[in-house]
Amino acid sequence: MMNILVINPNSSQKVTNNLQKTVGSPESVKLHFYTAPQNSPTEITPKNSQLSETAVLQDFKERKSLKEYDAFLVCCYSDHPLVESLADFTKKPVLGIMQATLLYALSMPGIKSFILTSTSDWEPVLDKGVMDFVGTDEFPLKKFYPTRGLNFNVTNLADAEQFAKIFNVTKNILNEYQDVKCVLLGCAGMAGLDKKLGNTFPGIKFIDSVKIGVQFLESLVRFDRENMIAS
Repeated sequence: MMNILVINPNSSQKVTNNLQKTVGSPESVKLHFYTAPQNSPTEITPKNSQLSETAVLQDFKERKSLKEYDAFLVCCYSDHPLVESLADFTKKPVLGIMQATLLYALSMPGIKSFILTSTSDWEPVLDKGVMDFVGTDEFPLKKFYPTRGLNFNVTNLADAEQFAKIFNVTKNILNEYQDVKCVLLGCAGMAGLDKKLGNTFPGIKFIDSVKIGVQFLESLVRFDRENMIAS
């Protein structure tokens, strides 16, 4: 059995509960869920991610109970500093959900993608994250369109009126980005939106960042085991 720790690096239990409801475990994988301590921000912004990293890393060091996990998924859609520091601390596979979606997008020849996030405040931050991940000083327009924000709350996806707003904004963006075939859902709070939007816009893939992150980590751990690569 493979054990993966799904980390919510903010202190909102509501976000963790939503992840537990919407993210299923692959066969032979057990998912464990973690919520950051109360001294972590309830909502992560580009300005407070360092506080989140410090709170979570200190909590893990005090717990001393990470040996039971084979891999770790950091569920903040950004270039969150916890990804690098936790990998250094545990020496095991660690992946951020943004990086997971970018890996998926880059693996598809001839397919162009863009990140759909919660608010426009994240647009320049995530575009820089794409550039840093790809390793270029210019935005990689051959593979990606610039990030776009919905600009309203995305936590209550069961609400029909709210989904109608999401649909309208997404439709307008896709009318502008006409050759896009893949949309990267750039917020952990969008968990579950992939199926709703996928059913509404046939022919376009909507990628849930947490689901694809779990799948990538499972593959990494299995590869390491089969090739006897020590972590």
